[in-house]
Amino acid sequence: MKKIVVVSMLMLESCTGVPQPEQAIPYTLSKAELSTVQDGTRKFLKDPASATFENIRASQKTSGIYVCGVVNSKNGAGHFTGGEPFAGVLTTTSVGGKAKPSFALTTQGNVQNDLASVCRQNGIVS
Repeated sequence: MKKIVVVSMLMLESCTGVPQPEQAIPYTLSKAELSTVQDGTRKFLKDPASATFENIRASQKTSGIYVCGVVNSKNGAGHFTGGEPFAGVLTTTSVGGKAKPSFALTTQGNVQNDLASVCRQNGIVS
């Protein structure tokens, strides 16, 4: 009898209004948004001028546009890193009646992190 009660409670609990994570919608960045993402990421690099970007992906949620990708730049020794994943949130604010995008870097990985897991951790679907 105890087993039936426990199973019934678990089944009932699974039917309650547990909030589901917000669904991310694939998003295509404009040139201005892409530039904002790249500039925002460069701020954290040892050699920002050497940065190249690839595999940039984005998804939209109500809280902003979540972006991830790979950045390759020179490290402190002057050697290219080989590409490191990064992720962040792109938001738009109104300044003087004009929309101004800004990018907040939330994750900068290392070679051990793969791009897919960094994107998934930041709610980006591919």
